[in-house]
Amino acid sequence: MKPTVIVGGGIVGVSLAYHLSGEGRPVKLFEKNSLGSGTTAASIAQFIRYQGRPDRAEHKRREMSWEWYEPLIESGEFEFDPIGTLHTASSEADVAHLRELHATYDEFGFVSEIVSPSDLTTYGLDPERFAGGLLVPEDGVLDPNEILQYMSSVARDHGAEIETGVAVTDVIVEGGAVAGVETTEGKTDASRVINAAGPWAHEIDEMVGVSTPLRHTEGPIVVLQANRTHPVPLTFFEDEVYVRQEGSGDLLAGRFARAYEDTTRLDPDHARPIEESFYLTVADVVDRYFPSLSDVRILNEWNGLRTVTPDGLPIVDDTAVDGYLLAVGMSGYGVTTAPAIGELIGEWLRDGAKPDLLQSLAMDRFDAQ
Repeated sequence: MKPTVIVGGGIVGVSLAYHLSGEGRPVKLFEKNSLGSGTTAASIAQFIRYQGRPDRAEHKRREMSWEWYEPLIESGEFEFDPIGTLHTASSEADVAHLRELHATYDEFGFVSEIVSPSDLTTYGLDPERFAGGLLVPEDGVLDPNEILQYMSSVARDHGAEIETGVAVTDVIVEGGAVAGVETTEGKTDASRVINAAGPWAHEIDEMVGVSTPLRHTEGPIVVLQANRTHPVPLTFFEDEVYVRQEGSGDLLAGRFARAYEDTTRLDPDHARPIEESFYLTVADVVDRYFPSLSDVRILNEWNGLRTVTPDGLPIVDDTAVDGYLLAVGMSGYGVTTAPAIGELIGEWLRDGAKPDLLQSLAMDRFDAQ
């Protein structure tokens, strides 16, 4: 049997290799660099249940991922730090929106809490700056390297071939169907090809003439020596900045995805320095919102690249090219959703019918946009 070829060795691609090989399928994964060297390497690796626009199917996918993670955390295979996620509100109108979200999350069946301005002092925040917030206490931080190592090791034990330092240079299509791939190491026949190439996804799509609305947004991150004494959940502010605790006393600050309309396609092979304006914004956020912190300085920094879609949900679908599938556009939630995506595609290939939980991730949802 010809193998399923997976293009991309980030957390989604490796999840696919893990789940498909576990079904007994021959699998070959090609990663042009090292496993997790793209978006996954620059990820803050937070498992996030919170959704600004609640979607029940997305919630179920995230819970499916958690059901995969949880026993491995309990067994000690993965470390997990349940620091929580906190969304701040600067006005009563914002608090009203958070109350609506809180009610929806209750319906979904996961824990969230409305917090008052005085409650925010627990996290070192200035209560005078906020009208309240919404805390999701069971969210937390995973280690993507542990996940990649575990998934890839199990996949190899199941017979998957995982090739690093090998780039896919072309997807071979014959008679409207995938026949194989050309790589920097030669040709490989394939029964199907799954594009899980993250920021490089559109380059693979172009090889088969498939068009998607994928764009990129930069994800700058700085680690700050802060000498904090308070716990700091992953905390989102209206300034498009998030801050969370890092290590024993430091902080990590980053920028979350901008509106799709403000994004574009970027060259993922081109390193980009962090814009000066980001440093200034972070300095302002720390100064305004964390009154107890002083003498904060940068310890480390990097600039990641997220692949985003118009609605912030992934694209997981087949295409007009028979045997060419998409698992792209994780929009910053790869660690949160990768186990579910791998499991659901495995179910799809096994049963021959797309699972209900993938229906809302089809490409045609963008046809009217």
